[in-house]
Amino acid sequence: MHGYALKLVRLSLLIEIALLPSLLLAANARTAVVHGVSTDIQVDGALDEAVWKEIPEIGAFTQSIPRPGDPPTEATHVWLAYNKDTLYIAVRCEDSKIKNIVARHMGRDSALAEDDNIEIVLDTYSDQRNAYYFATSPVGPLVDGRITQNNPAALEWDGIWNVRTRIDDEGWTAEFAIPFKTVGFKADRSSWGFNISRFLARVRETSRWESPSLDVKLYDMAMAGQITGLEVLSQGVGLDIKPYGILGFNRDVTRIDKVNPLHEGGADIFYRITSNLVSSTTFNPDFAEAEVDTRQVNLTRFLLFYPEKRPFFLEDAGIFEFGDKGTGGILSAAPFMPFYSRRVGFAKGIEVPIYAGEKLTGKVGRFDLGLMDAQTRASYDENDNLVVPGKNLAVGRVRANFLKQSYVGAIFTNGDPEGKVSSQLGGLDLRLATSNFLNRGKKLQLMLYAAKTSTSGIYSQDNAYGGAIYYPNDLWNVKYKWMRIDGNFNPALGFVSRKGMRETAGAITLQPRPHAWGIRQMRFETWFSDYYSLAHGATETRNFEITPFQLLFDSGNNIAYRTQWNMERLFVPWEIQPGIVIPAAKYHYTTYKIDFSSSQKKPFFVGVSYWPGSFYSGTRHSLEMAATWRKDRHLMTEVNLTQDFVNLKEGDFVSRIATFRLDYSFTPFVALANYVQYDTDSRNLGWQSRLRWILRPGNEIWVVFNHSWEKSVLDRFETAETDFRVKLSYTFRI
Repeated sequence: MHGYALKLVRLSLLIEIALLPSLLLAANARTAVVHGVSTDIQVDGALDEAVWKEIPEIGAFTQSIPRPGDPPTEATHVWLAYNKDTLYIAVRCEDSKIKNIVARHMGRDSALAEDDNIEIVLDTYSDQRNAYYFATSPVGPLVDGRITQNNPAALEWDGIWNVRTRIDDEGWTAEFAIPFKTVGFKADRSSWGFNISRFLARVRETSRWESPSLDVKLYDMAMAGQITGLEVLSQGVGLDIKPYGILGFNRDVTRIDKVNPLHEGGADIFYRITSNLVSSTTFNPDFAEAEVDTRQVNLTRFLLFYPEKRPFFLEDAGIFEFGDKGTGGILSAAPFMPFYSRRVGFAKGIEVPIYAGEKLTGKVGRFDLGLMDAQTRASYDENDNLVVPGKNLAVGRVRANFLKQSYVGAIFTNGDPEGKVSSQLGGLDLRLATSNFLNRGKKLQLMLYAAKTSTSGIYSQDNAYGGAIYYPNDLWNVKYKWMRIDGNFNPALGFVSRKGMRETAGAITLQPRPHAWGIRQMRFETWFSDYYSLAHGATETRNFEITPFQLLFDSGNNIAYRTQWNMERLFVPWEIQPGIVIPAAKYHYTTYKIDFSSSQKKPFFVGVSYWPGSFYSGTRHSLEMAATWRKDRHLMTEVNLTQDFVNLKEGDFVSRIATFRLDYSFTPFVALANYVQYDTDSRNLGWQSRLRWILRPGNEIWVVFNHSWEKSVLDRFETAETDFRVKLSYTFRI
């Protein structure tokens, strides 16, 4: 490891010296003044308060997509005001064709990408890398999240704030109220980083207040503007107490006592130790409101990755990210995570109760800090046999920020969720990044990282290290990454899809914008990946793909064609399906893929992917189909079907996953979500129904129903398990 790591350090030093002028260069940011008011503003979307007529606007927007620098098709007006408790933002979106306004999402944290929308980012620490994200559309959904290290907003954070909207003859309006108790900030600063963007759906046009460039995203806080004048802000005591109670029952036909009543209680306590540092404590947490996992069929020999969905672990999760997060596309998968929060509360395929958890996140000077500790309870089967012992599990993460977007960081984890061994992990990572490479407004990023585990009974070959270089810009998007994971590397609280291998991967994408024939953008891409087995001294997997064309139309339609050449070497026989064993050998196969998706701004849209080709000793034909109908802002229904038809010399099989969604939003604060899934591997049909009623932000009622059926040997569905819960949570803010 050490010789290769030394080369990485030397490379990083050379690149840092070459990039130093770009890393240090500061752009002249646009500035707006936030005007103080002495009273509260009624948030109703009407914009009829005198303050909005008396104070000046922050200035005009400029088009960023599709023609950066041009005036927008429709004007947008923004006013900023505050009192000691709340930041108020008023927005007037002019629209000469109000009948063509697109607004079909109304639920909390809805995906607004193809709706008319307003997006706001607030860099309250003025560190040019982290921010709060707020968005809404003409029908008033509350959408919020956290931006970490200039990555896209994670919408799992739900803050306490408000927005109201109205549609009138001139277009639509939005009125935001963001309490200072909801966000962290530096108390000694009167200026924050700020940007605001508008999407005009009928022409698919984005306009922005600051940095209207194709190479700059809204979440690139290093390129944001500033708001000033924020003086004497109050966060109160900084204490939120959020108790919860649950009533319900669980019925499992495999148990002796089939029906068990449920009555639980617990609490979350949030205390702002300083304006920059928050303590989050949870007692007897329950995650009844979390959406069930989307099912996957695994036709590889490696572990599948399932994302975290539990609120306590999702909030401020960005601070615990380590190493190469990626920037999208084929190289952004997550094969290497020193900390994977789903290890806490899950072990040996079962859910493990958590007594309590403590999380400390925020900033201390130039340091980003994250600490988390959780104590799990022992789990027993119905015969009182111990399945998983109770364990204490912990993770610590720190990043020292320097220059505009760079940092050096460390991570440490302790504990084994299954209680088998003593396990620790330590790691270091370095990020060098700029949004103005060679003074040309281009982005460039270098990542280097290394980690080592300490596991009882293992004394060598327990390292992992790697790096990545990204040039993620609009015309050219270039990526290269490398990584080595030793065979004994054992992150008990982390996730790796492969061990004992060396990976090399890269991609080059050319994305011109012809402004002709109704084409918004074209993409031509080539990528490769190579996995070398350290134990066998030979390449195990090699992939090479060419996308000769992908067309993204002004209408929102998208069509693409790809060809992929694959090599897989099986060192031992592999049972891909029960009774179907592929012999150990070297296999070459080729697949072809055609993708089409229609515009999501229409009420009805579809997506189809078909890729036929060879596969190991035979053939594989895969088909994915999705159809979505959004009748209006209230009703959405969606059907997805994934099918794999595999014909091998060793045997044939068909694998299917079918899903169905039916969602109804009564208001932005009351929504019903239904999710039905079936897959042929488990032969299990599952239905989850969740009713969410936001009494007001921070106070909620959840009604959650889960039911599953198993397909019997008689080829009929029989009830397996039912779970019903009603959860009430209420926030006391002091």
